[in-house]
Amino acid sequence: MEAPDFKRVFRGYDSDEVDQAWAENERQLSEANAVNKELRLQINSLREQNLEWGNRLKDYEQIEKDLRDALVSAQRIAKQVKEDAAKQAEELLQSTRNESETILKETTRLKEAEEMETETLLIEKRKEIVQLEAQIQELTEQKAELQTIVEQAVQYLDMIKDLIK
Repeated sequence: MEAPDFKRVFRGYDSDEVDQAWAENERQLSEANAVNKELRLQINSLREQNLEWGNRLKDYEQIEKDLRDALVSAQRIAKQVKEDAAKQAEELLQSTRNESETILKETTRLKEAEEMETETLLIEKRKEIVQLEAQIQELTEQKAELQTIVEQAVQYLDMIKDLIK
């Protein structure tokens, strides 16, 4: 607001100009007060918004912290699950290897036992064959002897028959 420049008149300043300046000053002061009041309202509104945004920011910061904590926790859990799964897989693989080795050893042992049993049976059967062949040979010899005896008996009978006749 500018300082008014009044004309000097006899006995002081021109009262119309002073009244007019005074009225203008009041109008400007009233406008300034209205603008000031509006600015104060805006400042209060901005303070409320700032407070609300500050609270929102705190909420978002807490959410961000919670999300980071959750992410770290999820990563830790994922790592632990992965390690546990790898450990279980290794244990299962080792168990399977051990079991397959046991089965293979047992199968080999059973196969060897079966082969030995088969070999033993084969040896016994060969012995039986040799014994049967020996018996057959003996029976063949006995048959030949019996045929000889029968032929001799037939000859004796024929001779006896010839004698009896």
